[in-house]
Amino acid sequence: MTLGQLAQLVLLGTIWGSSYLMIKVAVAGIPPLPLVGGRLVLGAATLLVVLALRGIRLPRRPATWVDLTVMALTGNIVPFLLIAWGEQHIDSGLAAVLNATTPFFAVLFAVLAFRAERFSTAKLAGLLLGFGGVLVLSGADLATLASSSAQGQLAILLSSACYGFGFAYARARLRGEPLALSAGQILVASALLAPPTLLLTDPPALELTLPRLAAWIGLGAVSSGLAYILYYRLIAQVGAVNASLSTYLMPPVGVTLGWLVLGEPVGWRTVAGVAGILAGLAVVQGKIPFPLRRPQQSAACVAEQ
Repeated sequence: MTLGQLAQLVLLGTIWGSSYLMIKVAVAGIPPLPLVGGRLVLGAATLLVVLALRGIRLPRRPATWVDLTVMALTGNIVPFLLIAWGEQHIDSGLAAVLNATTPFFAVLFAVLAFRAERFSTAKLAGLLLGFGGVLVLSGADLATLASSSAQGQLAILLSSACYGFGFAYARARLRGEPLALSAGQILVASALLAPPTLLLTDPPALELTLPRLAAWIGLGAVSSGLAYILYYRLIAQVGAVNASLSTYLMPPVGVTLGWLVLGEPVGWRTVAGVAGILAGLAVVQGKIPFPLRRPQQSAACVAEQ
């Protein structure tokens, strides 16, 4: 990669990693439903403008829109709501680390549900490393599910499972122009969530401040809009495998921003959990050969924020 492409990669990882901080800031005064509904509308509007400027058309096949509806539910609506709700109860840095488990769930769904991959020793080792990191990070809290912290962490893990299913489903079912598919997916998600958002939201009850409003706009226009454009530009320039390296930046960016901006604590469990999850991710994606004498390759999965 050139220096410019490397800078784009770092920028992409920073945008997606910072989304957890923005959610934490915004959800303090904006409930999850309007937060996610507004985010999706802004993201869809941003991507539709870009499609119009580039002369790219939305998909036309009805079957594609059925698949995009499944993706909108599993890749946007449900996980976005779970993350926003979860961050009402846990730190943003912890949410960023737990959400990095998405590729592990993607592998499980690809192998067990869609039969798109074979279960190898490398994948098993990566999964054990990754979920071992989760146990170090959250095992003590998850042992008591009655606590709000445990429920928040479980919500983030469930959102990762949704993302993982979405990646496996897209790999098995979706074909076409990636940017048009992403725009269609977010457009469907915004259309599905708009009615309940309008019906159930009480605008005067929103506690808007300038930082919360800026975070809300950033989540929609940047994290759910411009980041996709940057991602697909990187895929075109350096390939999907290199573009997926942004995944490794998300946990450290999320933890660092939570610590710097919100004063969230960073203990040994956080460091060990990040190390375990990133090591497992590297093994699953073939960045670290396992066993060392016989490198394994696997398709890269990227978590969408």
